[in-house]
Amino acid sequence: MPGVLEILLWMFGAVVKFLVTPSLMVARGWGFWSTVIVTSVGAAAGVWVFFFFGKWILKKWAEFRGEKEPKRPFFTPQRRRVVRFRRLFGMWGLLVVSGMISVPIASILAAKYYQRDERMPWILVVAFVVWSLLLTSLSYWAIDIV
Repeated sequence: MPGVLEILLWMFGAVVKFLVTPSLMVARGWGFWSTVIVTSVGAAAGVWVFFFFGKWILKKWAEFRGEKEPKRPFFTPQRRRVVRFRRLFGMWGLLVVSGMISVPIASILAAKYYQRDERMPWILVVAFVVWSLLLTSLSYWAIDIV
């Protein structure tokens, strides 16, 4: 039976590096449903923290770096890619790639572009639960092959 500290560390791992945490947990001998539950709860906690504090974090980071608000909007190649991706795929595109990017990045992007949609944090949590099921299933399937 894992201890509370170990569970909290796995949950933290799910927030920081969601893509690899289910595989690492399966490799360490965790069961299917316990892996899904721990990674889902960890990702849900990360979504709530970074969704609601994401804009504040970005603002404080800009203040720390000494950045000033631009007088007029300007576009960089990275901003153009983000805008193009958002126009092509929208919210569903973010949900599809959310498992491949980290929980904080997906949550901050969702907060930035979909803050007015009160369903967005819940939808993002459901997306991470689906990703957890998918990644845990793939990890168990890969162990059977090896």
